[in-house]
Amino acid sequence: MTRATSVLLVREWEAQMSGSGCCGRLEGDFLHCEGQPVAAERRAVMERMGPLYRSLRERYGEAIDLDVVDPRNVSLFFLLLRDFWAYRVGFGEALRTLTRIPIQAVVVNGRIVARGEWPDVEDVAAIIESTLPTQSVAAPA
Repeated sequence: MTRATSVLLVREWEAQMSGSGCCGRLEGDFLHCEGQPVAAERRAVMERMGPLYRSLRERYGEAIDLDVVDPRNVSLFFLLLRDFWAYRVGFGEALRTLTRIPIQAVVVNGRIVARGEWPDVEDVAAIIESTLPTQSVAAPA
């Protein structure tokens, strides 16, 4: 059985990632100061990613594995290792991905396809389409 196409959307969460004790973590209502988000730049990145995420989810549903991961989260490393193995990403390309992953990226099957800015949905869809198995259509008799 082949794995579904893996799509990782890498972006920072707006929650504070350190000092997560009972008094040190910022989340929910505490992310606002005088009506403004504390991490406005992260919120803007999150909101710009939304249409890409929703479009991919609506278009492909469960046919793809779609994950959103913070680059500071150790799970990103393990998700990438899983994809390197599953999609036979070569050592050099895997190393480049690991060392060049920015705080905002799209990774398909262990390969970076966009860095720094969210790409157009159709660009990502074209890459995903090239990874999906072709369905044979029977010719009419």
